[in-house]
Amino acid sequence: MAYENSMTPISPGDKVRFTVERLAVLTAPDRKRLEGRVGEVQGYWNYTRKLTVYFPQEGGRQELRILGLDSRHLERVSEEITKSDIPPEITDAASGDEKLSQEDTDNLFG
Repeated sequence: MAYENSMTPISPGDKVRFTVERLAVLTAPDRKRLEGRVGEVQGYWNYTRKLTVYFPQEGGRQELRILGLDSRHLERVSEEITKSDIPPEITDAASGDEKLSQEDTDNLFG
């Protein structure tokens, strides 16, 4: 549950990312380091309403833990899991060694 007087409904355990507005005011290196990353709220920092967020290692970027984040700079990421009992339909038993036609190549890169 969110901190009693917090301004947003973000709670420990929630998956979050930085808002577009917050990313827009960061320096280019910081924006590159944080853009698109999803972290998990680990708790509140030093008995305040500020959050501690952990971003795991991802795509060559090192793990990162940020203390004292204002919850207004974050947005909750919904975790929609799409699950289907229908297996994927395979229409062609291609081996992967076939060459594309010129038209298929043009469509792929055009």
